[in-house]
Amino acid sequence: MPSKSRKLAETVGDENQDDASRFLQLFMEHERQLRFYLHQLLPDRDDVDEVMQNTSIVLWTKFAELEEEAGFIKWAYVVARYEVLMYRRQKARDRLILNPDLLTTIALEISETPELVQDYQHALRGCLDKLVEQDRRLILQTYSHGLKVAQLAEELRRSVQSIYRKLSGLRQQLARCVRLSAEH
Repeated sequence: MPSKSRKLAETVGDENQDDASRFLQLFMEHERQLRFYLHQLLPDRDDVDEVMQNTSIVLWTKFAELEEEAGFIKWAYVVARYEVLMYRRQKARDRLILNPDLLTTIALEISETPELVQDYQHALRGCLDKLVEQDRRLILQTYSHGLKVAQLAEELRRSVQSIYRKLSGLRQQLARCVRLSAEH
């Protein structure tokens, strides 16, 4: 069990264990989708982690308000969107923050078509598999493991600029691949 889920389960205490079990099952089932959603709205992995944690707490505290378990992910997207907006207000001085109207538009489009997010995730996994091992590792180290470009440049004994150029090219390649996969 992931540590966040374990911490969440510990906060449950003596409350209804059935609700906790149902919540954890739904949360774990949709955690990747929710994290992917947050990655669309926030530029930094650490920001995603922090908002993901806040969102999971809100989801648990309001779980009794969820009317149908089938609507969990749409409900979770709404909660996450509000958590992103609240987080943005706290970080208002950060120059990488999106305009609130654009953020709301992106969030609504994603939350209205949760199956589209799954399709893109599936396509992205397939496109990552098509990359050569060295390129795939570079992408994963940067975007999944959160290594900074300067660290990667030092480890790979390359210039920071060459890493940025390589990542830019790989992002464009992945974007084309995902678009083509989504069209089929």
